[in-house]
Amino acid sequence: MKVVLGIIIVVFVFYFGSMRERQVTETVAEIDGSLIAYAEFQREYQSLLDFYRQRYGDNLTDDLLKKMNPKQQAFNNLINRAIILSKADELKLDVSDDELKASILSYPAFQRNGVFDNNLYQRALRYQRMTPEDFETIQRRALKTGKLERLIKESAKVSDKEVRDFYNTQNRKVNVNFIEIATDNIEVKGPSEEDLERYLEKHSEEFRMPQRAVIEYIAFKGKSFADSADISDEEIKEYYDYYENDFKDNGKIKPLPEVRGKIVSKLKSTKGMYTAFEEAKKAHDAIYQEENFEEYAGKKGFSIETSEFFRGVPLTGQLAGLQGLGEYLFNLEEGDLGRVFSDSNGHYVFKLVSLKPSYKPGLGEIEEKVRKSYAKSESIKLSREKAEDILDRLKAGTDMVKLSRAEGLKLSETGLFMPGPSIPKIGYSPNMEEALLKISEKEPYPDNIFFINGKYIVIKFREEGKLDEKEWEAKKDSIKDYLLRLKEETYLLSWLEGTKKNMADKKRLKILKRAEDL
Repeated sequence: MKVVLGIIIVVFVFYFGSMRERQVTETVAEIDGSLIAYAEFQREYQSLLDFYRQRYGDNLTDDLLKKMNPKQQAFNNLINRAIILSKADELKLDVSDDELKASILSYPAFQRNGVFDNNLYQRALRYQRMTPEDFETIQRRALKTGKLERLIKESAKVSDKEVRDFYNTQNRKVNVNFIEIATDNIEVKGPSEEDLERYLEKHSEEFRMPQRAVIEYIAFKGKSFADSADISDEEIKEYYDYYENDFKDNGKIKPLPEVRGKIVSKLKSTKGMYTAFEEAKKAHDAIYQEENFEEYAGKKGFSIETSEFFRGVPLTGQLAGLQGLGEYLFNLEEGDLGRVFSDSNGHYVFKLVSLKPSYKPGLGEIEEKVRKSYAKSESIKLSREKAEDILDRLKAGTDMVKLSRAEGLKLSETGLFMPGPSIPKIGYSPNMEEALLKISEKEPYPDNIFFINGKYIVIKFREEGKLDEKEWEAKKDSIKDYLLRLKEETYLLSWLEGTKKNMADKKRLKILKRAEDL
């Protein structure tokens, strides 16, 4: 009996030990010894996906789903619920049987005509493959966590001033004066050669010449072979029958004689491109075997053309339509024959003649380019200094009207508008939007100037529009409710983050898997 018991105990330990290991491997987190299984994450994740599909329908694109990141949401939901439940147990928050019963009886999904229906209740649970005991356990936990959430949220309060400030911010309209200093209106005196040398040295990477490839190529254009292509009556008829919808006019198909010429031209073009490819492939194979690019072209009477390309710079000219050629070239070695490339006009056989490395050119090679860049840089610098000087003088008390006249600058105003990134008569500027929310009659100037559309802008608060007091009275209660809900959620999230960190520090919370790995 002792031997038998010993065997049973060993089997028992190893079996449940291995089960424990398996359970841990299928666990995403552990809180106070309670495990959150991967299966729970899967249920939560699928529930979120179903919710988004129902809400967005056909508008739920892969990009939108990626931005919402339902995996991370599902993971956070599980962790947050477990934290709240653990803390509720610590505080000895409990749910009575009467509370549980009342919550189930009032559950809308279990009611018919506003009255609890036990048959509906049992059917719904069977559909979810859940026993009443399982559902009551889940519901009891939900009520318990709800109690703690309410306790946390009850500390949130919203004052009348907060409500009024929020309304004012959302409905405030301002009018501002502004002065523009255009960078292209600032005269830059001709720089010396030393100035240009110093500028080039400082900005040498901006003028770096990229790697350059020079190729020789033979072009086999489709149109060169199109005229000699033979087109049979049978081919014309087949094309006409197959593409008859292309020849409709006011719903009627044009007779074949009317469109014959168009069909012949189309077929000749197609055959020309096909023949051009065959000739290009034949030339490529012959040159590859004999390594005689120039000799072959001379023997066949083909003209050789030359072109050059720079790494990272889009192709131009006759070869601009050759997709991937730019990247392909720089993986070859000098003298290599490339594969046949094609575009809508024809096919090309080419050889890499030379490959020159990237380098920093000297001033003598790019002086005019450096001179223009220097002038632009200096004009931006001088106009900025001028704008900053104007703002300083305005803040010191100089009258804006007199200052603009003295500087020969136009003084404008936006008119009343609601602050946003798009500013009337000025342009788009999120930075100015922030400043517009802060300036007032007492503080009319922002701390900074703004660079928008090649101009530096200096602004000054002019006036503020009057708020609609009737609208305020009608909306203040709903605004207060909105702000209270917002603050309650903020308090709860803040509490959760603090509690999560504290529990992790004390090893009470162990995150075993990352959401992105699930």
